[in-house]
Amino acid sequence: MPACRPRLVHAASCLAALLQCGMAPAQSAVEPPCIVVVGHGRNLALDDHEANTAWNQVNNRFNAQVAGHVQQAGQRVVRLPLPVESRDMPANATSILDRAQDAGCDRLLETTIFADDQAHTLVVRLRAHPLLRVRNLAGSGALLSIGPPSFSSQRDLPLEPRSFERLAPDLVAREMAADFVRHSAPAPGRAAAGPLPGGGRVPSQAGSPSENK
Repeated sequence: MPACRPRLVHAASCLAALLQCGMAPAQSAVEPPCIVVVGHGRNLALDDHEANTAWNQVNNRFNAQVAGHVQQAGQRVVRLPLPVESRDMPANATSILDRAQDAGCDRLLETTIFADDQAHTLVVRLRAHPLLRVRNLAGSGALLSIGPPSFSSQRDLPLEPRSFERLAPDLVAREMAADFVRHSAPAPGRAAAGPLPGGGRVPSQAGSPSENK
């Protein structure tokens, strides 16, 4: 038995060295490109923390439900919920692109529930965007950009207390996620938007998805 100990120590040392160098034992096939599922409310109340918390809770729940249903349909998803207090749209776009780049996502799916005071409606929306590689004119490699909307599904309810009471985020999330899965399957041969050299990214010319109503 003592003679076995040096071999065990050597094996453990080799495994530790592999992990330290980022060379874990062989894994399965490379993961498919993912969808970054961004959730963001719009109704910020500067003097009403309770209202902000309520909007954040309903949007986070809706986002989690949509992401879960899309994942159950066989898609790889990465969630990125943003609170209503996140009003710096360029910074939000940067966060989205960084998350997509790190995870190897090639699509963005935005989830949101908000009150449109002008139209007097409660809006529940999914909106998808491709994440595109564009040529880096300032250097080598490619940059990551948010493309124009490729899919949109929206439900409008009257902006009144009864609508909030009747709204079932779980049921709506399941139905709208099914619409997205049916109509927004990845095109054959689409390349994944994996990690880019030097962390390159460029904001979408259309701005952050959360800016576009």
